[in-house]
Amino acid sequence: MVILGIQTLIAICDAVESHLGDATGIARSQSYDELTEGMNTTPTLAVYPQSGATVYQHTFRQGVRITHATIHIDIIAKQRADLKGDMAVLVPLIDAVQTEIEKEREGYLFGLDGVQWGDWRWERVVFVMAGIEYIGARFFMDLTVY
Repeated sequence: MVILGIQTLIAICDAVESHLGDATGIARSQSYDELTEGMNTTPTLAVYPQSGATVYQHTFRQGVRITHATIHIDIIAKQRADLKGDMAVLVPLIDAVQTEIEKEREGYLFGLDGVQWGDWRWERVVFVMAGIEYIGARFFMDLTVY
């Protein structure tokens, strides 16, 4: 298990998935260890780690370890059909996730002590699973853990 400050990737992904899944009302949510190759239920929210780095800083003769982690939050809204209908389903889901992210406060994100914001953004994505296209969005959350 990789330790990120006082929190693990497991704890971070599970907390983000649990909070956003419950708060947004998205039909199905999955953390990193529940991801599937196919899509039986939409909309689905999926949370998993993408990348990370650790930096050691020395101040006043004391070392501090700071860990950065990028977490992806995928929203798989629906199977692709027509752009108007796809966007009518997707945009309210993006709004719901964005609203919940913006409610989080510095230093205690998703109920986790020591986890702070870096930056976050989202982009629209067409996911392909088992040869089927799904309209969705991917949020990129850059977190810092002390």
